Amino acid sequence: MFKLPPAWSKKFSLGISLKLFLAFWLVILTSVLISYLVTMQFRHSPIQEQANPQQLKLLKQYTQKLADKDQVRLKKVQENFRRKYHQYLLIKKISNNKVYTPRKRGWSEVRDYLTKHPLENPVTVDFAFTKVTSSEPIIINGEQFQLFIANEVHRKRLVSLVNQLPVALRLLMLLTISFLSCWLLAKSFTNPLIAIQKASESIGEGKLATRITKFDQRSDEFGTLARSFNKMAEQLENNITAHQRLLGDVSHELRSPLTRLQLAVALAEKNMGNDVEQQKHLNRCETEVERLDEMIADVLTLSRLEHNQNVFAADDIDLSTLVAQVVNDCQYFATSRNVTIVLKTQANCALLADSKLLSSAISNVVNNAVKYSPNDQVVTVELRQINEQIMLIVSDQGPGVPNEMIEKLFTPFFRVADGRERSSGGTGLGLAIAQQAILFHQGDIVAQNQESSGLKVIITLPTLSKQNKSNT
Repeated sequence: MFKLPPAWSKKFSLGISLKLFLAFWLVILTSVLISYLVTMQFRHSPIQEQANPQQLKLLKQYTQKLADKDQVRLKKVQENFRRKYHQYLLIKKISNNKVYTPRKRGWSEVRDYLTKHPLENPVTVDFAFTKVTSSEPIIINGEQFQLFIANEVHRKRLVSLVNQLPVALRLLMLLTISFLSCWLLAKSFTNPLIAIQKASESIGEGKLATRITKFDQRSDEFGTLARSFNKMAEQLENNITAHQRLLGDVSHELRSPLTRLQLAVALAEKNMGNDVEQQKHLNRCETEVERLDEMIADVLTLSRLEHNQNVFAADDIDLSTLVAQVVNDCQYFATSRNVTIVLKTQANCALLADSKLLSSAISNVVNNAVKYSPNDQVVTVELRQINEQIMLIVSDQGPGVPNEMIEKLFTPFFRVADGRERSSGGTGLGLAIAQQAILFHQGDIVAQNQESSGLKVIITLPTLSKQNKSNT
């Protein structure tokens, strides 16, 4: 069986993770770069507009107060202004263009703008996150200054903090965050794929019990894929196990008649010249050959039914007529055991079915009921139609089946030890063939013990009208 070398498997795992990671990272970096360029095109630039009359009036009043004082402490002036008017007072020293702004975050853009742009006439500058109104130059402490009134900065702290970082540090943050995001995204995609790939290799090595348990609870497409894989693996394991069990059962069942056949042949050879004894052993050989032929035919029939190999020749039939014919044929076998078959049926139970296949299935069920019924008892076959379903109930008065074994009745070669032992005859495939035939007709077959005694087998089939609806 072909198997990937461990080095190749590891290379595959690393390769697909690396490719997905690089692809995601490249896409994110490209998207961020394009977004940044587009944002820079539409970024709000400070706009100079006509000075706010109220703030301009306040500035004139305040500049007059400051001009009349000999010594002014600029920091104290800013604090008093903030406390009295609930606005910020910015002061610019014109000789060196130094701007005194609050020590809070977010004022760097305002400070840079006022440093670079001399505002000789009173104007209001709109920074989008605040508005700043300028005054005319005044003399304070013997030097020329300019005052500005600014509103509260309406900018998110995180944005302000990022904007104050150096460009290199911002770029490093972008690369780090995008790297981690893409790596986690790539791993979330590749881990399920790698798990499925390893599970496939395990199943290929014959480990049919392998399942994907780590990702099958996810609600995304990978979870669906993992559940589908597990379902496929379970079905594959069941099929192979069933075939192995069937092969073992067939081998076991063939051993007994072959042993008896060999013994009969040996005894026939030993009694050469004794016509009576020799004929008895030859008759035994013929019986064992017939049993072998019957068993092989049943195994082939069951195999064809399980694999749907063109065994279905559908036609419109009346099930009541078909059941009556089957009961009439089974009555010959029942009479030899002093068992009576009572048929209770209603007419016009039409359905689409293979009459030969369905007859064989019903015959197996009825003969099984007759086989395990005591002498001088009655087997009841009841046929009735309820809405769009046809029910066929076959009841016997035999010993029944232990409740824990009822589900195994339709398993090939299964027999209950006390009432359905090998000495009762048959191949042990009749009910298994019947189940496959009924399932092939879109029906169902179940068995249950009766309250008094005996076993009841219920066959449910869809009517012709229901089959036509499902086909359309």
